[in-house]
Amino acid sequence: MHLRTNLQQRLSDYNVELLSMENLDKYSEVFYCNNDYYLITDGRSASKDDCIDTIEYCPNGFPKEKCYCIGFSINGEAAAILSMLEDYPDNGTLYIGLFLMNEKFKRKGIATKIINTLIDEAFHADYKSVKLSVQDNNISGFSFWKKLGFYVTEANHCNGFCNLSMEYNRH
Repeated sequence: MHLRTNLQQRLSDYNVELLSMENLDKYSEVFYCNNDYYLITDGRSASKDDCIDTIEYCPNGFPKEKCYCIGFSINGEAAAILSMLEDYPDNGTLYIGLFLMNEKFKRKGIATKIINTLIDEAFHADYKSVKLSVQDNNISGFSFWKKLGFYVTEANHCNGFCNLSMEYNRH
């Protein structure tokens, strides 16, 4: 949870907190206003189960304390959620499982600020890379990550779409 603490210090304009069942209702709007993402990835709108699955997700056999979801709020209003796995899929890698923004806060530089701060803190904490995956049909998501300096390392075709593995390395 070291990264979360450092994010809170560096992003003092935001409240940065662990997502849990206790504060899920506060952040559920972030999930629900991202219907385009859920339609692209799951072929349906977001559900309460999707919210719960995101905050509880941890691969089998992986340490639960290295899997967590963080919420970012501004003046008490949920702005973003970020799901992360530390040392996944290998040691020295920070994996971004999901990043969603509240529609109200998009296109204001907030997402870029959050992710750039996360990348900086990850390398400060001696992570060697930051990885994620995005579907090729998620045009806005792919463009966002590419604009931040992530590059495609692998393309996996499955179920009618292509899943792009992306990585950001310290320059």
